[in-house]
Amino acid sequence: MEDELRRIARRIRSWRDEAGLTLQELAGTSGVSASTIHKIENLQTVPTISVLLKVAHGLRRRPSELFEGDRGEQRAALTRQSERDTLQTREGSLLQRVVAGIPESKIDVWRVTHEPGYGSRSGPDSPMLRYRGELIILVEEGTLHVDVLDESYELAAGDTLHFKTSDKHAWENRGDEPFSGYFFGLLPRAARKVS
Repeated sequence: MEDELRRIARRIRSWRDEAGLTLQELAGTSGVSASTIHKIENLQTVPTISVLLKVAHGLRRRPSELFEGDRGEQRAALTRQSERDTLQTREGSLLQRVVAGIPESKIDVWRVTHEPGYGSRSGPDSPMLRYRGELIILVEEGTLHVDVLDESYELAAGDTLHFKTSDKHAWENRGDEPFSGYFFGLLPRAARKVS
């Protein structure tokens, strides 16, 4: 996990430098405080899922690019189960990137697990997610509560939910058992935060 966090920190700093953005400017485009971004870049905190999504979008990057290697003109990418990029965003939440991705790919696939009480938000007062794209959630085990705009959905094993991510959304494991499922995301090459 430390190697993944180190790579993410380097990429965020590199992309911010390439874009010529100060910490305060990236805070303005991402909705994440400058101090939190500074802590991520300096390995002083383990970011949540929602923070990583916001920072990536504030930098006009797809979240999956945080995990991608340098693949040049590769036309196909094989990912063995034992080689999946894995990130524990905080205790209780784990992300595994299921596909390595090819250059210019618009599809991301993640296997997500949440212990009871964990999800996309770091607390009840933290903002919901909102960015351009689409998301399909497929529940493998357990249950997942998902809010999209003013609608709430209770998903059980085998259920899927497909929605536009430009609508405010959040998810949480409100059950008594661990949740695992697959998140299939369709994002534009330069995803942007939608105000």
